[in-house]
Amino acid sequence: MNAKSAGNKSTKVLKTKKNNGMLITVAALIAVAVLVLGGVVWMAQRGGEANPITFGETADELIEISDTGVIAVGEETAPTVQIWEDFMCPACASFEGQNGERIASAVEAGDLRVEFHTLNFLNRQSASGEYSTRAIAAVQCVAAKDSLPVFFDVKNAYFAQQPAEGGGDRSARELASTAEAAGANADTVECIGNVETNDGMEKASDTADNSQDSIREVTDRVSTPTVAYEGEVVEIADPAWLDNILA
Repeated sequence: MNAKSAGNKSTKVLKTKKNNGMLITVAALIAVAVLVLGGVVWMAQRGGEANPITFGETADELIEISDTGVIAVGEETAPTVQIWEDFMCPACASFEGQNGERIASAVEAGDLRVEFHTLNFLNRQSASGEYSTRAIAAVQCVAAKDSLPVFFDVKNAYFAQQPAEGGGDRSARELASTAEAAGANADTVECIGNVETNDGMEKASDTADNSQDSIREVTDRVSTPTVAYEGEVVEIADPAWLDNILA
């Protein structure tokens, strides 16, 4: 009788309002823990290898990215020029301002093909010491995941918002925001925001090394901007240089 009474008493204790409140509290804490864990997993999925840059796979058939990181735009049968540039280079920003729109129009009309070779030897001029590399990675995201017009618009915007030499800088998030304002899709914006963790910086660094090698095939002077056509350096100080190629 005593043991049975004790068992009944124990059961009644579990059904008190006080303990019901404890059970609800424990359940709530477990639910919160599950939500937090889910959030951590979701964030981990978005970071790391999330949305990496792809070489050899592009969203627009008029854009190609070689395995060395060269971005080629335009019809394969059109006259082809090579352009070497650094996103931290003021002279390159000036070149873009003077020629960017004409180059884009010629490419989109099927009259010109351009191979963009990007360098990073001006990394040291940025506060982080790696802005040029970060910008290369960002542009490669655009080339891989967006349309040709957006590629030109983002590229132009990066030069227009170029950091000042000697300490200026822009983060991956800032570059992603600029791309979004220029019309980049969500996939592209996410890729740019993740370049620090999705191997984008490593690929961009390799691209810059390859560009250093390729520019030496046409000139012994590594400087930006440099333009070449049919293996010869073009005199871009001549306002008619592009017209002469398209003629």
